[in-house]
Amino acid sequence: MSNIYVSDQLENAIDFLEQAGSYYRKYGYNHRFKWVCISLHGALYGFAVTYVKSGNPLDTIFKNTEKETSKWRLLSIMEILKLCKKEELIQSVNGKVLVLTEKQKIAIERLNEYRNSFSHFGASGYSVIGTIDEIVEPVLEVIRYLILESNRIICSSNKKVKIERTLSSFENEVKNNI
Repeated sequence: MSNIYVSDQLENAIDFLEQAGSYYRKYGYNHRFKWVCISLHGALYGFAVTYVKSGNPLDTIFKNTEKETSKWRLLSIMEILKLCKKEELIQSVNGKVLVLTEKQKIAIERLNEYRNSFSHFGASGYSVIGTIDEIVEPVLEVIRYLILESNRIICSSNKKVKIERTLSSFENEVKNNI
């Protein structure tokens, strides 16, 4: 094992997607819902950042909050997804903007709320009624669009195959569970 860790937004997003799929398959695991939400949020965020970034990733994932002091803050997932909808950011010839269905918007909002509560200890106790599939399926549709159908993300053929395989496996698991 190497003593050096190397990653980028895309590799990180792939790892989050793999982890979300892994936790999704752990039906008996007590904290399954929490870790699927945290991992799926990370995957969506990472693929959305990869979608919008161009020459300078700082331009797309950080916002200067005070012009005089050079203080920066990380953009939220909702802010990044708004950028995915902007025509002026499309620089590739066949690139497409993100258009969300109502079901996808609701799923992303719920995912974001759950993830923020879990990650920032907003809840002291939790009960979730319903199925995680109501969140997972629409979010996977958005991830598929961002990474494979938008013509915005350029990556090696090996990474593209890895993403397609991971995503298809996760999607099939969800379809078989519904």
